[in-house]
Amino acid sequence: MQADEGKRVTLTFICRLEDGTIYDFTERDLLEFVLGEGNTLPSLEMGVIGMKQGEQRTIRVPVSELDEFPFEPEEAPVEPGFPAGAAGAGYEFVPGEEGDVLNEPPPRTTGARSLPPAGGYVYFEVELVKVRDAETEL
Repeated sequence: MQADEGKRVTLTFICRLEDGTIYDFTERDLLEFVLGEGNTLPSLEMGVIGMKQGEQRTIRVPVSELDEFPFEPEEAPVEPGFPAGAAGAGYEFVPGEEGDVLNEPPPRTTGARSLPPAGGYVYFEVELVKVRDAETEL
């Protein structure tokens, strides 16, 4: 099935700045939206139209669109076997009175990431994971 207006698409992406620096990405959560409903960046939506499941594409998006649809800051993903919030990094075992103890890092603060310089572009490297009718249940 092809991604056309009215279809629900699910994709993974890496968003890079013009210099190649990663700006945003999906790791475990997938980006899902219905084409034509205006729930995502217009250039990203247009760039996905016509893709087929498994296809990859790089889509150029003006930075000005990021301001219209700011991405929510996300907590780091939790790796299996690590305490919540650990994300497999920042924890260490240190000697304690009764043996080694887990030394937790200070709480992580999240905030909106700053926008790239105005007038430029970001590049979404996307892979279409799934395309289906919009009425299909998640």
